[in-house]
Amino acid sequence: MQVAQAQTQYQSMNLSPKNEMSPEMESIKQDLSLNARFVAYAFQSSEVSGSNASAQSALFDMAGSNQEMHDFLKGIENEGMMSLKDMGYEGKPILELNPSEASGLLSDGGFFSVENTAERGAGFVIAGAGDDLGMLQAGREGIIKGFEDAEKMWGGKLPDIAYETQKLTLQKIDETIQSMGGNVLNIAA
Repeated sequence: MQVAQAQTQYQSMNLSPKNEMSPEMESIKQDLSLNARFVAYAFQSSEVSGSNASAQSALFDMAGSNQEMHDFLKGIENEGMMSLKDMGYEGKPILELNPSEASGLLSDGGFFSVENTAERGAGFVIAGAGDDLGMLQAGREGIIKGFEDAEKMWGGKLPDIAYETQKLTLQKIDETIQSMGGNVLNIAA
């Protein structure tokens, strides 16, 4: 819960018009160390990445024993957890899809297609990091961690679409890092 509160505070600090903050928010921002911001951002990126990978995988394996995952796939919103709605998905709950509807979500142009899912993940990291190379790297690491978490949740290898998505997501982030003069292996380069 504390991470969620810190993330909410961090988001509100960076999304205010003209970067104007109340004195209280300025104080909170000063109290957050740069390292804590990176960790919170990497965690948030990981959650976005893991949720996207899990949703894509669920379209291949509609059943599982994890109640939290079932709730997620049913579109149920639980406090402190990302939901389908949080991802921008407003369609029929995944567990209610027929095979044709599930295939449509995965096909080119579908909500969970490789391109659209990679765009959401990379877009989240890039927009949240702004022009901060350290934050971009933290977000990149969060994407990798999210996929690793999704693998653990699903008990091993994910469907190929998840790895294609991860590759494209990281490619988009890496291109942004390089366009800002950074290096994926060493962002200070």
